[in-house]
Amino acid sequence: MNTGYEVFDTKPIEHQQIDTALTRHTQLFGDYPRELAADKGYYESTQTLAELRTKVQIVSIAKKGRRTEEETAIEHDPLFRHAQRFRAGIEGTISFLKRILRLARCLNKGWQHFAATVAQTVLAHNLLILARC
Repeated sequence: MNTGYEVFDTKPIEHQQIDTALTRHTQLFGDYPRELAADKGYYESTQTLAELRTKVQIVSIAKKGRRTEEETAIEHDPLFRHAQRFRAGIEGTISFLKRILRLARCLNKGWQHFAATVAQTVLAHNLLILARC
């Protein structure tokens, strides 16, 4: 189930979205998440990952390019890989929204109609998830 979504008029810089996501999560659930998994686009620096690890127990963001032995060991850790498999499941949810609920193509004209279509699609997905429970 989706606990939040946002519609952007231009593609945001991915690594700048992490703080916003963590803030929303803590507002909704009262604490930081146990795991944070994202794709390589969210990797900024080793220092940023170290700061995230002070807040989140398992940070699973792979590095782009060459890795040191320490970075390779972290990425081969079973908890890191488990979080990446969870992220792969989220990619499946995105695919479901695009293909089954037809979010891949919006025929409505104008920004407000597009944003409303995204909201309706996320709501429909959440209702489908709740109906299965």
